[in-house]
Formats: sequence, C-alpha cells, structure tokens
Amino acid sequence: MDQPLRTRRVLIVADDDFAGQALDEAAAAFGLLVRWLRRGDGLQAVLQDFAPDAVIIDPAVVAPPGDEAVRAVASNGAALLLLGAPDDAEVQVLRRVAAEARVKVDGMLAKPLTPEGLEVALRIMVGEVGFSAADIAGAVMRGEMTAWYQLQLKRKAGGWQAAGAEALARWAHPELGLVMPGAFVPVAEAAGQIVVITDCVLQTAVQQVGVWRRNGMPFRVSVNITPSLVSDPEFPERLSRLMAEYEVPPAALLLEIPEPSLATASPEFLGMLARLRVYGFGLALEHFGVGVSSLADLYRTPFSELKIHRSLVARLEEDEDAQHLVRGILLLAAALGLETCAEAVETREALDFLHAEGCTRVQGFHISRPLPAAAFQVAATQWL
Repeated sequence: MDQPLRTRRVLIVADDDFAGQALDEAAAAFGLLVRWLRRGDGLQAVLQDFAPDAVIIDPAVVAPPGDEAVRAVASNGAALLLLGAPDDAEVQVLRRVAAEARVKVDGMLAKPLTPEGLEVALRIMVGEVGFSAADIAGAVMRGEMTAWYQLQLKRKAGGWQAAGAEALARWAHPELGLVMPGAFVPVAEAAGQIVVITDCVLQTAVQQVGVWRRNGMPFRVSVNITPSLVSDPEFPERLSRLMAEYEVPPAALLLEIPEPSLATASPEFLGMLARLRVYGFGLALEHFGVGVSSLADLYRTPFSELKIHRSLVARLEEDEDAQHLVRGILLLAAALGLETCAEAVETREALDFLHAEGCTRVQGFHISRPLPAAAFQVAATQWL
C-alpha cells in the first residue's frame, strides 16, 4: 500500500511494550503523529490536548466497565478501535458498553499489535483498504486460501538435510493473482476470521505432508497458530482427526506460537497447548530471543522447540552480541531438551555458524524462498 494514510493522529491506551513499539514504527513509516498512554487515567485531558483522529484502547487497562473511556472518545469525535481478540472477555464487555452508548467501534486490532496491522485497520476505518471481511469469507468458501512452503533443513554431522517446511498462508486471488498475508491477515484478525484461515492452511499442509510421506519424503510441517483458537475447545481433537484422515502422525506437525502471544495468553489457551502435546503434536515458541518470555514461561508451557528471532540471525555475521545471544539460546535449549530453529538465514556464513553451534533446524532465503508445493519438492531434493 503505497498511498499515505489519511488518518494522521493516533492515540493508543495500552500497557504493552509491543503496542508502543508498533506505534513508534508506524509513526516513522507512515508519518503519523502518535501518543501512548499506559493506563486510562487522564484520557479525557489527553484527548482534548492531542485531538486524535483515532484512539486504540486495550480494554484490559481501562477502569471497568469502560463507559467513561468510550464516552470520552466519542465526545471528542475520534474513531474507536479495540486491541485484543473478539472472544476476550474484556473486549466483549467494552463492545457491549459501546453499543449501549450508541458509540461505533470502528475496528479491531489483534495482539501483538504490528505496524502492518495498524496500517490496515486505519485504512479499513476510512474505506481505503481493498479487502473486506466479506471478501475473505468468500475466498475461504471458494477454496482460494492455500499454503506455500519454505524449506527447513535439519542438522546432520556432515552438513544439512531437507527435513520439512513452514506452511505460509497465501490467497490465490482470481483477478489480482497471489496476495501476500500482510494484505489480508490483519483484516481477518480484526473480523475474527483468523481461525478459519488457520484451518485452511492446516488442511492444505497436512494433506500435502501426507503426499510427501507417501513419496518417500518423511517431512514435518509447521503452522502458526494464535490464542484465538481457544474459542474452539475441540481444536486438539479436530486436529487429531485431520491427521488420521491423511495418515500423518502427529509428530509430523509443529504448531508455532509467537512469543508476544504467549505473554498475553489466557489460562485456557495454555491448557489447550498442553492437550496438543498430549496428542503428540510439536509446539514451538516463535520469535524467541528479543521479547518478554522468561524461563518460567518455558517451564510452564510444554514446548518442544525454540524458534530464534530473525533479527538475531540476520546480525550473526557482524555482531558479536548477536552471536553470544544465539549461542546462549542454543545452550539453554539443549539444557531443557528442546530443539531449535533459526529463521531468516540469508548467508552461507550464518548457516555455517549455526551448524557449528548445534542449531537443530534452519530456514531462510539462502536455502529457499517460500514456494508452491510442486516447486518446493524440486527445491527439497537438492538437500536430500
């Protein structure tokens, strides 16, 4: 999206470092004027002083039931957007409060907030974005949502060997061609449709793994999931039935949970992760190394793998601190009995460093870009 945003002044009310960072990055990228409050106290004064076009509120940080915050935003003529999942209890309460006050909620933003998600939400708010929730629902019904695959290599004594892939959502649009997830995932998250897209990716990926395994390629596939799945308590059982349908063992599927999502995950979601491990599925903590996860998070959640954040891997050639951090993560994972995966490997030097330090798996453009299934299989044979 190359056009400048029509929304210029944005206020966010959230006690969340990820939200503040995303707001700062969006300000730099899109020329926004931004203000950040960690609590709802003093909101009215800031609204009058700053006069924002849009206010993003995390319902968890405003005094319940939230009617004062909602009315304050409406009385100052700003658009109201909520930060969180549609099934969050606090979000549902604030939506009811807004409805009773006849205040329109102009959009939803998923946690963790990203600059791309913020951009899409603001464009939806003023009618600039090309895709609506109805467009995405239609694409799902027509089978246009599919998966591309980025090759993952597994460490062997003498080098690396093809061992699987990460499945990435793609929209095969009949008129626009291949649409990348940055253009539709934030819309789906805001509309509560991300679970349906995840189901499409899982269905396609598991079916494809079954094909590969029957062709003598016993690969594993990884798929990203979010806390929104907690709205479906039968997800572990449903996923187990899907694996049985395509005769794929549970160990051949790894579910990736972004580290920021873990920081805000509900007890119900953590319980679902435990049930998935009982069924034999792998669990990876994604984006590890630059967020807020603690050793306690690793202890209380049954992960089988840590996925090292791309920003650390990208600096391995030139930054000794990055080397020390990655080396420390690898040692920690080994002590806890966890496998590791480094994403965004873009040079031979980084690949060699990770092999020497004992990283279990790697992926990145140096190895292969995301590809459709047929092209992926050709690329994978070069590493067998």
